[in-house]
Amino acid sequence: MATIALAPPLIASGPPGWVVFGILAVVTVGAVAIMNASKQADDDFADDEPSSTESCPEDKDSTSETTDKPKELPQNPDDLLDDGYEETTDPRTPEHIRRFRNPKTGDEVEFHKGKPGKPGWEGKDHWHRFNPNKTGKGDAMLDKNGNPVPKNSKPSHIKPST
Repeated sequence: MATIALAPPLIASGPPGWVVFGILAVVTVGAVAIMNASKQADDDFADDEPSSTESCPEDKDSTSETTDKPKELPQNPDDLLDDGYEETTDPRTPEHIRRFRNPKTGDEVEFHKGKPGKPGWEGKDHWHRFNPNKTGKGDAMLDKNGNPVPKNSKPSHIKPST
């Protein structure tokens, strides 16, 4: 925007102003290109850190099917500790979210404790399973059957086993 405001006086000042205007234009275009590339890199190489600003969509079951179902996830996340999982929750994570990883299998899951009175998945206890072979946001998670699904999608929410 500063380049646009400076354009008339620089152009009116003749050849020296034209050179300065050209340099400002190139720098502005370059800055925009760098910002766009940075945003794209954030999307492609996003951290797997949980974000408390992302809401869970309303409850709907996944229609994905596969023959090799992954381990069912318990109602009590502490039960995973007895199955060889280690808790890897970042201390900065909101209190209602806990993360676990099985060092033998590499399985990584995250438990979200439902918030009373909240609609949809946000009000229900549920799990998310991370896709170890993800290529981006479109396949960052696994559904209840182990199929790749987008991060924050309805099928990425897994009900605890009963």
